Amino acid sequence: MGSLIFSLIFPFPKGLLARTALFSLLTLPLFSQLVKAAPCTYQCESGQIRFEPGQPLTIEFVNKTNGLINLERVLDIKLHWLRPQTDFAIQTRVGVDSDMSMVFWNDENKAVNAVLHRPDAETLQIEFLPSGDDGDLAVHVSNDGRVLVY
Repeated sequence: MGSLIFSLIFPFPKGLLARTALFSLLTLPLFSQLVKAAPCTYQCESGQIRFEPGQPLTIEFVNKTNGLINLERVLDIKLHWLRPQTDFAIQTRVGVDSDMSMVFWNDENKAVNAVLHRPDAETLQIEFLPSGDDGDLAVHVSNDGRVLVY
């Protein structure tokens, strides 16, 4: 009786069903590795962008606020001023130069958000936008290539 019910529910041979199920279970891990999510390229969150250690990297800073943004590379003595609606870029190598951290603040003590973009494989663009109450204070490119916003 059981095989009659099985035949009515599944009108194809039992062996075919078993082989299909086994094939699906064995190939699922391989298929999931092939269908990975594309890397984030626009309006990325902290931790969504990663560069390869040793690769050259251009970091572009774009000020989309109405105020002056002060940029300072941690462990560097230079201070950069980023006027409203202007940009600035630096060249570095991921993991070759020490951890790359830039702190920033608005000249008028207004909150600023740092929005991450990756327009191409060797460019990190940090766009500064006005913020409400809370803002970001730093962007860090770690030696392993992760990009984090604090």
